Amino acid sequence: MTQLTVSPDKRRKIIEQFFPDPHQHAAIYKDLHRHPELSCQESRTASIVSARLETLGFEVQRGIGGHGVVGVFRNGEGQNVLLRAELDALPIKENTGLPYASKVEQIDADGYQKAVMHACAHDMHMTCLLAVAALLRDAREAWSGKLICLFQPNEERLLGARAMVDDGLFWRIPFPDVCLAQHGVPTKSGTIALKPGRVLGYLHSLDVRIYGRGTHGATPQLGVDPIVLASSIITRLQSLVARELDPKEPVVITYGSFHAGTDASIIPDYADFKLDVRTFSEKTQQLAVAAVERIIRKECEVSGAPIAPRLATVVSSPAIDNDEAATSAFADVLETYYGDRASEVIQTMPLDIVADDFVLLAMPPGVKQIPYVYWNIGVTDPETWDEANRDGKLRDLPCTHNATYAPVIEPTLRTGIEALALSALTFLELR
Repeated sequence: MTQLTVSPDKRRKIIEQFFPDPHQHAAIYKDLHRHPELSCQESRTASIVSARLETLGFEVQRGIGGHGVVGVFRNGEGQNVLLRAELDALPIKENTGLPYASKVEQIDADGYQKAVMHACAHDMHMTCLLAVAALLRDAREAWSGKLICLFQPNEERLLGARAMVDDGLFWRIPFPDVCLAQHGVPTKSGTIALKPGRVLGYLHSLDVRIYGRGTHGATPQLGVDPIVLASSIITRLQSLVARELDPKEPVVITYGSFHAGTDASIIPDYADFKLDVRTFSEKTQQLAVAAVERIIRKECEVSGAPIAPRLATVVSSPAIDNDEAATSAFADVLETYYGDRASEVIQTMPLDIVADDFVLLAMPPGVKQIPYVYWNIGVTDPETWDEANRDGKLRDLPCTHNATYAPVIEPTLRTGIEALALSALTFLELR
């Protein structure tokens, strides 16, 4: 993986001359936003992106690791550059008030029908990648190499990247020299944030079942109440952060789901909850996960649970550490491209304790890790962000995984297209 030295104006000319139709891609964005699909159910979305890639002349493969789609544009000798976007949406009922808001409902993996929404900007990520595919296809006389556009399923559950790799991804495509991805966040639209080194954290997600002994609600002494026990565990686990782990090491333990029982008068046989453990340090992550499992098992034991708890690891994802050389090369290209505006557009990406399984696309089994760069683009209307910043109310802006989260189309779309195109043009050979 190398950056190629070219005239400072060459990339600018490519972007300006071949920038794709913004109205067409705004329409694509609205369609994707209006028709979200849950993880492992992204059939319509996959069909939309694969049809568009085929129209652009890409070699397209579908159904990789689920509904994963990969398009390859072979354009002579040069490096193999992989760009990633995500297909899936979230089980959230949209409350943005947009004319293109989602009204979709789907039956989720747990058997329940749920409202569905793109509340994590995956619709914007896909639109930007499709636009860059068009831009670089049209500019094919100006570069050489192989462009790999990958649309990953099941990212929200952090299982799609591994599924694609396990399904032979690296046997199906030219082996990448560099992997690139961006993510929309609720910062000021028109900005790009990146930095070398660690930018995202570790994640370990558990499904837990606590067993009790069912009885009438009027005779709790005859049973073991799994709701009280599970509630006690949930409260007790927060003491890990306060009392067991190093206060200099950030740790987040979150419970996003709790289900138990059928009626107020019935103490049920079990209670289920889901939890995430997130940190920035591998050692701290291991300590935290071990402590979580220890506390759950011991609380059940001392409470007289008739069966040991069931703990199932749903996903375990490593941290994201941007490659130093690749990130520096991309940052230099951004600085040159934006020139006098660089200080207002380019920011330092803050360390964020969220996780993304993009990193697994750069970790093929039995092979040295592929260099990768992951960065953020802002999606919040600039005037709205400036006002909130002046009033000290940035925390009140809609955040990801929220029913009111809605990227402003412009300048988000233009900035996302520029950033993704420039990232590819950092490593493709320019003619």
